[in-house]
Amino acid sequence: MNDPKPVVPSGIMTEFGPLLDDPKTLMDEMGMNRDMTYVPGFSDLRRAADLVRAENGRDGGNRPVPALPVNLRWARRTRASGVPDNSRIVAHQRSGYRPVTEADKGKEWLTDLPAGCSVLPDGTIGNADMQLMVCDQRTAARNEASKRLRWMELNTASQEEAIRKASSKVKGSTVEVTTELGPATSS
Repeated sequence: MNDPKPVVPSGIMTEFGPLLDDPKTLMDEMGMNRDMTYVPGFSDLRRAADLVRAENGRDGGNRPVPALPVNLRWARRTRASGVPDNSRIVAHQRSGYRPVTEADKGKEWLTDLPAGCSVLPDGTIGNADMQLMVCDQRTAARNEASKRLRWMELNTASQEEAIRKASSKVKGSTVEVTTELGPATSS
């Protein structure tokens, strides 16, 4: 019964035949080959933070997760019909975003222009019908907290309970809500 079994070569089988390359080469560490929204610098910072979160989740660790210095968004400059329309840009500006400009290139979060992007006549960075927008860390944190609280309020039917749940994530903290906030609004 101790007959050795023959080693059978195996690998990833596709509809085009077996994968002949090392599967590890498929895992583009930076994501640039798969992600049309990849921004050199920012995407790398976000990936590094995501990897720390994943490690902490896997082994229960408490390594500090690096905070992102800014948040970036791509905003459409045209309608599907191709007609110019800046309503999405205006909506982003109301949330504290501003257009990324050529002067931002070289910062930690914009080490180079994203693939296919160009500097527009007004100095802003665009790609096809998209405009790259940025907001600072404090504004990004406010936007994220506001979005999270609105979602929690919808699920708890109480702003006080939503704030309590959102704040309970901090170990050793206690929450005291001293006033009921106004109704949640959409930005």
